[in-house]
Amino acid sequence: MVDDDIRRARSGLRGGRRLVRPARAAAAALVVAATGLLSACAGDTDDTAVLKLADNYATSHMFARYGVEGFIEDVTEPGTGEVGIEYYPAGQLGSARDIVNLAQAGSLEITPAAPSYLSDQLPLSSVTDLPGLAEDSCVASAAFRELLDEGGVLYEEEYAPRGLRPLWVAVIPSYEIMTASRQVETPEDMEGLTIRSSGGAMDTNIAALGGAPVSMTAADAYEALSRHTVDGISFPYASVTPYKLQEVLNHSTKGLNLGSFAMPYVIAEDAWQELSAEQQDRITSAADAASQRLCEGITEENPASEELMRDAGVTFTELTEPQIEEFADYLEPLRQEWAAELDAAGRPGTEVLDAYEDAVARHEAAAEER
Repeated sequence: MVDDDIRRARSGLRGGRRLVRPARAAAAALVVAATGLLSACAGDTDDTAVLKLADNYATSHMFARYGVEGFIEDVTEPGTGEVGIEYYPAGQLGSARDIVNLAQAGSLEITPAAPSYLSDQLPLSSVTDLPGLAEDSCVASAAFRELLDEGGVLYEEEYAPRGLRPLWVAVIPSYEIMTASRQVETPEDMEGLTIRSSGGAMDTNIAALGGAPVSMTAADAYEALSRHTVDGISFPYASVTPYKLQEVLNHSTKGLNLGSFAMPYVIAEDAWQELSAEQQDRITSAADAASQRLCEGITEENPASEELMRDAGVTFTELTEPQIEEFADYLEPLRQEWAAELDAAGRPGTEVLDAYEDAVARHEAAAEER
């Protein structure tokens, strides 16, 4: 009987409400199994869904603080459509690629699906990585969600065929070049530098400037810089201080806008279809709120992180208009080249690029009117 209850708990079948807070996540499956057994013995017939949510970020990371934490609070609040959550943060269940595969296999329900880390599976979704597009996180997030929503080109082309439904999204725009040694003021200064990249289109952006991209997760950047495995990183300010990278950096550009990093959180479609209409509504509302909190939080984090970097002794090269135009000569053609390459492979690259650029322009205009 106990073994059966453990199997049911780990496979996410319905039972009593079980919310496992991050600090208790390591023992989540056992806690759920125990409460399930007690509920069964007590004759509890509560059919609240229990969904397993896993990601690769520490609970102190802004993706967790602004996104996951509030989402869990919203969906687990007692009431109509309530949903239980088991939360496994900080890569407890595997790498970014591992946990997406687990969601597709039905072992998890909610995970991140970053296009940069899954460029072989989600090449069209790396449109956000392209240089010179949105500079505002809320604009980029709203524009990207249009393409990810049901009926949107990215949903239909990449997520639905893989059994994944996007819920909320974070977009961190305005990537800069940051180095431990050489100061970058012109594209020529990039020649020969090894630069950490998030992967996907960002690799192309770095290579176009003469750098050598090295794809790795953000969590590996500190060690790579401290051991001189890489000369620098392509990062937004908001992501520097969570990983304490200001300790191993000396220089940063300001105003380059090399691209963005997008992080959709998705739910397995099979799990979504098992939810009631009320639970789906609750999750949708919580996801909308998470997207808004995330973009606002990222907007606040960028200047705060920049100030901490300056305090740590990082020197900023504030690019002039002529310098920005010089970089743009190398970077602007990449958008059309990216689209053309996907078109040639039989994928709607131009359609996706046009849709995203149009959505960004509309949301920028709406933001200016507010």
